[in-house]
Amino acid sequence: MKYLLLICADPSIEVSADEGGAEEWVEEMDRRRIRLEGHALRPASEGRSVRVRDGRVLVGDGPFVETKEQVGGFDILECASLEEAVEVAAKHPAARFGTVEVRAFQADYAVTGATTEVVVRVDNSPEEVWELITDVSRIGEWSPECTGATWLDDGDGPAVGRRFEGRNRFPNGQTGVVTCEVTEVEPGRRFAWAVLDGEGWRASLWSYDLTPDSGQTIIKHTFVHAYGNSGLRQAVLNNPGDASAIIEGRLAQLRTHMAETIRAMTKTEAD
Repeated sequence: MKYLLLICADPSIEVSADEGGAEEWVEEMDRRRIRLEGHALRPASEGRSVRVRDGRVLVGDGPFVETKEQVGGFDILECASLEEAVEVAAKHPAARFGTVEVRAFQADYAVTGATTEVVVRVDNSPEEVWELITDVSRIGEWSPECTGATWLDDGDGPAVGRRFEGRNRFPNGQTGVVTCEVTEVEPGRRFAWAVLDGEGWRASLWSYDLTPDSGQTIIKHTFVHAYGNSGLRQAVLNNPGDASAIIEGRLAQLRTHMAETIRAMTKTEAD
């Protein structure tokens, strides 16, 4: 398990080179093959704090949070447990005059970036397909999993930033409601959206790409798991030993459903 050590200290406290030097600690942790990477940072007074408010980028000098202790460096560890990470942190010289914060990395197990796609050739024109894929209110007519969707504003047609609510019924019988946000619109060519998790982070990215070909349309439908939370991520975290099988099983399930959705909406027979 990876852990991040944030090395914090009050810069107004004078510390001798013998007290503050971390060379011996670094040598020991490198020898134990626990420390993967680490760096000291330039003083906080030389840094910049960046905020965006009402579309304006606000840049300030130094740390944004006014605290006596400031982050002076970091180390990334690979430890067997939190207890071992705490033991390593306690040996850091900064722990004697400052604070060493220990934070675990979010376990991922290759969920982020998990991708699948289907490509289907249909007789419909790109214009016809475009009208179908961007009418989110009709998805429940075709999808084996999404039972319906509704735009969350009074806008007209797909536009970047517009949001809609999706209602799902999963193969295991569970149901859920998610908020989706349109991310790309290229009329007749590409329609993409993100599914947001409960905290507003992007959990998954979906897209349709349309390519005209000899009077037909080649539809590529793509799914990419993003960095947010999802049922797939929770299933993997609950059963990390089966992560690969869980991910591959869900991707195979999605491919089947994506192909069925396209064939249903375009009235195309399966190959």
